[in-house]
Amino acid sequence: MMVLFIGIALAQYAVAGINDMLAIGRDKVNVTVEIPKGATTDQIAEVLQEQGVIQRADFFKLYSKLTKSDGHYNNGTYKLNTSMDYEAIINNLQSNANRVDIVKITFPEGVNALEVAQLLEENGVCSQEDALNYINSTALDEKYDFLKQLTGDRYYHMEGYLFPDTYDFFKDEAPEDAISKLVNNCDRKLTEEIREEIAASGMTIDQVMTLASMIQAEAADEEDMYMISSVFHNRLNSDGSNGLLRLQSDPTMYYPYRTKSAIPEDIRETYSSKYNTYEIEGLPTGPICNPGAKAIDAALHPKDTDYYYFCHDADRNAYYAKTLEQHQQNLQKAGLR
Repeated sequence: MMVLFIGIALAQYAVAGINDMLAIGRDKVNVTVEIPKGATTDQIAEVLQEQGVIQRADFFKLYSKLTKSDGHYNNGTYKLNTSMDYEAIINNLQSNANRVDIVKITFPEGVNALEVAQLLEENGVCSQEDALNYINSTALDEKYDFLKQLTGDRYYHMEGYLFPDTYDFFKDEAPEDAISKLVNNCDRKLTEEIREEIAASGMTIDQVMTLASMIQAEAADEEDMYMISSVFHNRLNSDGSNGLLRLQSDPTMYYPYRTKSAIPEDIRETYSSKYNTYEIEGLPTGPICNPGAKAIDAALHPKDTDYYYFCHDADRNAYYAKTLEQHQQNLQKAGLR
């Protein structure tokens, strides 16, 4: 009798479990479930049962173990329905196809690494610290030649190659996945035609991106980009007299910070950026922000001018000068002296 009783109980358990596994008898109802980051199979099964996606959490855990699905679930918010069998549920939770916790972030042209990381954290994608750690790593060097060829003492390794655009991310996305989207887009934007132009210019990709980043940070508008590019090119091609090889670009002074006030207070008064073009000759070691397509084009196609100086007034009107004396006069006109 005991054997019979146990046999009947096991049979009932198996039938109920198999019915639940195959979604037999369940009506089709759309359900949104949230899987926490780092959730175990036990926790996932409980969530699915509470939301009515499954009826037997214990059988789901057994099925998950037998199919070696444990440890391979993603976190996030998913749109499922109660007519799904276990296999369909597991497939959905192991991919991002049905995730609904998508956030759209627009990175403006000229955004720097610190600001990219901050926007990712503010939108719940990943922490600023994790994003910056990945940006400063060489994890993508083998995949992208323009990263592999980078040299010098940089503040953030991938700065300049986090292409400004609008992207879709998932909540609690791995920083490597989030940052890879930006770098991969940069790889697409640097078309074969652009790379050929860069090669013909005598500059490296990194020199062009560095110059483009300075143009992006300085320019008031698109037309101004090409004028500023001419100033920088004229200085770089000069004989260096009168200190012209010092490009004297204000946005380089406090990099990787945007302004002096953004520098941590304990180092603010003594801070000196390695990229400060008032102190170094030529281009800094790397980009100071992430330039857009127009700034890159301006770096490659400067206007043909005799200007060696520029400045802007409070309304972002531009003034250009051929000589230091003319520049001093422009500074007064712009209200900067």
